[in-house]
Parts: sequence; C-alpha cells; structure tokens
Amino acid sequence: MKQTIKTLTLTALALVMLIGVLPSCDDMNDIQSEYADRDERVYLGKVDSLKAFPGFGRAKITWYITADPKIEQTVIYWNQRSDSLVKNVSRSSSGVMKDSIIIENLPEGSTFLEFRNKNSKGEYSLYTSVTAASWGGNFAKGLRARRLKTTIFNYQESEFALEFTPAAQGDSVVYSELYYTDNQGVKKSMRIEREVNDTVLINFADGAEFYFRNIFFLPQGMDTVYGDYQAVKAPKAVFDRGKKIDFPGAPDSRYSVASNKLLYEWTQTGDLILYELGDDGSISVLETYAGLAPRGTYRDFFFYDDGKFIGANNNGRVHMFTIENYQLAYVYSGSNNYFARGFSHPAYLPARGFFYSVSAVGLVQSWFIQNNATWSNPSSITVANEFPYRAAVLFEYNTLVAIDNDGGLWSVPISSTGLFRGLSKIGSGWNRFPNIITLGKKLYAVDGNGDFYEFDFNATDNYWIVD
Repeated sequence: MKQTIKTLTLTALALVMLIGVLPSCDDMNDIQSEYADRDERVYLGKVDSLKAFPGFGRAKITWYITADPKIEQTVIYWNQRSDSLVKNVSRSSSGVMKDSIIIENLPEGSTFLEFRNKNSKGEYSLYTSVTAASWGGNFAKGLRARRLKTTIFNYQESEFALEFTPAAQGDSVVYSELYYTDNQGVKKSMRIEREVNDTVLINFADGAEFYFRNIFFLPQGMDTVYGDYQAVKAPKAVFDRGKKIDFPGAPDSRYSVASNKLLYEWTQTGDLILYELGDDGSISVLETYAGLAPRGTYRDFFFYDDGKFIGANNNGRVHMFTIENYQLAYVYSGSNNYFARGFSHPAYLPARGFFYSVSAVGLVQSWFIQNNATWSNPSSITVANEFPYRAAVLFEYNTLVAIDNDGGLWSVPISSTGLFRGLSKIGSGWNRFPNIITLGKKLYAVDGNGDFYEFDFNATDNYWIVD
C-alpha cells in the first residue's frame, strides 16, 4: 500500500513539472506562425580555390566562381573589412569560371583578405578568406644577394676594378646594376649580368662614388624586386710619407696590442716591454720584464686577451700564460701545460679572443681559445686559402691592414670570428716598409733602415700614397 502511494506521488510531481515547462498550444502556434512568415535564406555560390601571389607593394589573387548565374559581383575586404573593392563578374560562358584581381598599395607583410559574392537583389554568399603577402624594402634587404668582394682602386689610371661574389643557385638574382659619374662629369650606367663576376669602372676619380644594387625575380611572385642602392666610395688619395719619430722599440721586435693605449714589445733578447700611448701621442715605458720569454724557447709570443699571453715554442706546442711576480705562469689545460701541439706555422697574427695562423702555402685559419686555455667549439675555421702579404697587423680589432709583395696596401675587414668580409686596395709604395704596427688610431711603419714613421691612419676612406 505504501509503495502504491509513493508511486502515485512521483507521477503527480512529474506531471506538474511537465506542465510548467511546456508552452500552451496558443504559444506554440504563435512560434510556428512567426517562422512560417520568414523566407528561407538562400546563399549564392561562394568564392573557391583562392590563391595569392606576392608582388612589390601589391598582390595578385586568383579564384574560381561557381556556375551560379545569379552572381554579379565579388567583393574583397581587408583591414578588418574597413577597406574593400568590388570586382564585377562578367561571364563569357556558363559553368565554373576563373577570375583574378591585383590589389595595389598593400603594406609590406601579410594582409588577411575576405571574399564574398553578391548581386543586386541583396543576395550574397558565405565568406572565403586568404592571406596575401606584399613585398617591400625590408623584404628586398633580406634576400640573398650578390655583394662586392674586392675593390681595387688604381689612382694612376683612374680606374676602379670591382669583383663580385658569384650568383648562387636559388638566390633569385636576375642581374645587378650600378651607375656613377666619371671624372668628365658624364653619368655612366652598367648592367652586370648574373654570370659576370667582375668589371672595371674607367675615368673614376679618387673619392668619387658609385651606386650598386641587385634585381631579383622570385618564381612564386608576380613582380621584379629591386634592392636598395648601396653607395660605395673610392678612397681619397693622400700623399703622406709619414712623420719620422723616435720610437722607443726596435725594428725587429714582435709587437702585440693590449688595448687602444697599451702595446707589448717582445724583443730579440726575450724581454717583454709594456708601452703606453699618451694623449699627446708620446709613447712611454710602463713595465719591463727582462728575459721573460727567451727566443731560444719560443718562436712567437704575443698578448692574447684578459691579461693572457700565447707562446708557441720551438717544439710546436702552444701555451697560454699569465704574468705573476714578473714570471710566466702557465694557464693549464687539463693535465698538460699546453693546449695545442703540432703548430709549426711560420706566422701568427694576434686578434682578440682568437688568433690567426698562416701556413707556408698561405692557408689562413683562426683559432678560438678561451681564457682558461680550453678550446672553444668550433676550435678553428679556415679563413682563406692564400695570404699574399709579407706584413700584416690588426687595426682597431676589426680590420687587417696588409702590405703585398708589390708594395700595395690593403684593407681587409673581418668578422667577430675572423672571417674576411671584403678586400680593398688602399695604398701604394709601401714596399719601403718591411713591418707595420698599430696602436689606437695610429699606424707605425718601419723602413729598411729601422726608422719608424707615424701615420694618423684611416683604413677605409683614404688611399695612402707613400712613394
């Protein structure tokens, strides 16, 4: 009996709840009547198979329109639909048709575009979208381009010989072009084809400029891309035989720079002398370490970095040292007091954080040693396969200045890893100097008599004629 009462109670509760949530019949009829009065929405065929092709400041878009004969226009929106344009649909035949448009004055980068078909009756399609790229100056700067490799200015002949890096597969360079005004005031233009790697500019005055750029065509794009012009200036001829000075060092010593003001001399007797460059241009002795690195033990000895020195001994081993109590102290590498062996190169060039070796056949490598006498990774890189110079020194830690066998003076900018970043001839007549030294913005050249000559030096802007 109790179970029957419980069942009836639950049934009654369910009926009450159902009555509360169901609308009346009149309400239901009202809703049905409202929707019955509305027309069914019919959409036009939408834009299909959108493709975007980048251009310089613009983009080309292609698409397909369905066979829907009621489509009259395609509207393209961008910039959050605040910008738009309308393309009228003109059918020449029934069925699916291809259409396209070029959108001008787009900002460099990516633009989100939305497409919608419509007609004069107010009917329209659903949206279709695509992202289009537009090229600009920043894009051109990022393309792999040909660059100047070597510049050789000939003051006597008024010629500027140029060598370019070869075009590489996949770099999209079509050709390069340059222009300049010769020393008769005539503007000259040159087109340099992709396969041409060198040219000579004639009637070119010292200190004059030429302008060079690359022209690209990318297969995925629609436009030719023009790189920005790069201005290149020939060095200005300077006739300067240098100022003869009383230099405190000796012509046959080995010199290495410790800073813009400090210079070490390793003498023929194995002494190490520290000099300081004064504000007035004078050079004075700060420290002398007598017999510190005997020539009978070391083939080369130079300042490296952070109070450390590199010494290459006559057995081909290379050590790192510091100076403690006027004596050399090894900076150990593992269980040995040397960090390399088998080094028999005839020449080394100190830099900062690395040093160069030059082999007997002219192979140049840069070697990377940390200041605790351990190798960096990588330990070395090959910089050049030939080094046709008889004297060379690092100027301001970023440019090698070198003298060739014909007395030409060369400027070789370097990267932070020692790689050569170009080559320019910046002087003639330097065969009278067997050796050169740099300190700060000064260059000191030693002639065959052992006399020192000082130059207020510039490694980029001047062509130094000293004969």
